[in-house]
Amino acid sequence: MPAPISKIEITPLVGVALILVIVFMVTSPLMMVPTNLEIDLPKAKTVEAKSETNITISVSADLILALNENQVQINQLQHELEKMLKENKDRLVVIRADKNLTHENVLELLSIAKRAGASRMAVATLQRNRGTL
Repeated sequence: MPAPISKIEITPLVGVALILVIVFMVTSPLMMVPTNLEIDLPKAKTVEAKSETNITISVSADLILALNENQVQINQLQHELEKMLKENKDRLVVIRADKNLTHENVLELLSIAKRAGASRMAVATLQRNRGTL
C-alpha cells in the first residue's frame, strides 16, 4: 500500500495564478474604453464614384464657385443645389476645393450642401499610386 500524501505541492498552483494575474493585467486596459457613448462610425469608400450622377461643387483658390459646370454665387448655391437634389435625394455631392483654401471654406460648403438636403457628400482628392506615400 502506498504511503498517504502528507504534503500538497503548491508550486504549479502558484505558477498558474501568476500567469492569470499577468493575463488580467495585460487585458484590463483594453477593456477600459468608454462604452457609455454610442457612436455609429461611417464607412470609408475609396472607390471612384460614377460621375454621371454626381453633383459637383468646385471652388477655386480665389473663391469662385461652380455647381457642376455653371458658375454660381455663394448666396445662390443652396437654392440651386436644392433644385438639383429634389429630383434624386441620394445623389452624391462632391466638393472639389483648391488645396490652398482653409478648412473653414470647405466646412461652409459642406454645411450648405447639408442644409440643401444632401445626404451623401464627399471631398474630392487626387488619387495616389499604391507605391507612393
